Amino acid sequence: MLNDNYWELINQYRTMGFDPLRWIPSCSNEIDPHIFWTAVQGIRKNSVKISPSWFDAFYYMDGKTQELTRRVYSFENAILDKEVEIKRALALFRIHTRYGDDANLLSEALQNFLKNFRTKLSVAKSTVVLTEHMDAQFALFDYIETHRGDKVGYTVATTSATSVTDVTQSPDSEIHTNIAMTAAIENLNLLGCTGSSFKIFPIYDAPTEEMLDRIRVNLDSFASRYNFAMEDYSSLKLGKLFYGTTATANSLKELPIKYDLVEEGMEILLTNKFGGLASLSLYMLTKMDPVNISKLEQNGITVSDVTDAKDAALKSLSEPHFSLGKIIAKYCPDFGSTYDKQTHIAAVYPVLSLGLFALRYLAELTNSHLVINELPVKHEQIAKFATKEFLVENATSSTNGCHLVVASKEVTSLIVEDLRKHNFDPTRIGFVAKKGSPVVVIEKDPSQYVSSKVKLVALNTLSGQVNQQ
Repeated sequence: MLNDNYWELINQYRTMGFDPLRWIPSCSNEIDPHIFWTAVQGIRKNSVKISPSWFDAFYYMDGKTQELTRRVYSFENAILDKEVEIKRALALFRIHTRYGDDANLLSEALQNFLKNFRTKLSVAKSTVVLTEHMDAQFALFDYIETHRGDKVGYTVATTSATSVTDVTQSPDSEIHTNIAMTAAIENLNLLGCTGSSFKIFPIYDAPTEEMLDRIRVNLDSFASRYNFAMEDYSSLKLGKLFYGTTATANSLKELPIKYDLVEEGMEILLTNKFGGLASLSLYMLTKMDPVNISKLEQNGITVSDVTDAKDAALKSLSEPHFSLGKIIAKYCPDFGSTYDKQTHIAAVYPVLSLGLFALRYLAELTNSHLVINELPVKHEQIAKFATKEFLVENATSSTNGCHLVVASKEVTSLIVEDLRKHNFDPTRIGFVAKKGSPVVVIEKDPSQYVSSKVKLVALNTLSGQVNQQ
């Protein structure tokens, strides 16, 4: 079993309103995107329009800097003293687990929260994390003021939160802030953002001023390490442990999100192998119960193997992949220039904790029939073991650096070469068979990496169909 120090840490996290272990089976503490989307679809008409996306973007005006106004509300009893007269925002919700599996219940809760708003507001990017602590819930809106002027590019914005982390370290360890900050930067890199324009707006909280001071030191250290501009709006002042951020960056390129221009015959490139997060879950499970260690050894896996994989996962989660941003930008047209399928990326989509189910969302966005004939997975033995023993629902849940890229064969060949130079392990995993309906056909049996329960949920809830030949 976990030694006394570990159990003490776990209990300390729980006392502070954090959820140290609930992410273990799912490799994430975020709500299923489809459940959130279904819930949003059920919201009756009001002044706030939520359009779930994995990022938000607007024109970058020459010489202008983005201005952000933050508001924090009670999720179940929002009180609006004075609404912000800005019509665009990013949202971060921390809601109780009772909403996590029930789209109808979540829809009602969102309706109850949003009914208090009177000013028209558009929310594209929302991050939703779950908690077992009723008093740890909140809703945060980061309003972004846009400007008029000469358009020279795009400002891209996103939010993130630490949901998977190393709870064998102290609650104020820098690993938690590093993971939250890096998660936001990762999506900005995937959209081709580079240079010195990155800016972070930390979202954090803790029960004591002493711990808050240590968290601020960690944030300053992260920002200084990567030369990021940072604006600290102070803590959430709820007294419950939390780590997250809003991040923005500018791009002078066209963004690689030409989903409507994806064509038949284009290749689907995976920038890194699926998986990696299962090792974090398995590592904690071996600490919790020595029976799992015996099972590992019976399957030819050592504790050292799991520990090494866990360390690699944490490194990926907590260190930005700036080289990815440079590679993506290289294959995007300059701002205002015409897209050329022979030289540019058509579309990208993040994999991360969704694992292979990210393909479903790519199929929907591109309205395409995708054929997948390769499923490369990191630490394959560990992934198969975690699935076979029903310890992890989706062993293809991935660390940072794992994303989908759609482009012509000529372009993917060049991207593969560039990615390998920067220690990525890219694979052409399939192709676009035809346009007109969102379908994913997986030719290789995924059951050794994904539990039957998760597959059943995916088949029953996602629009379109996921077939296995």
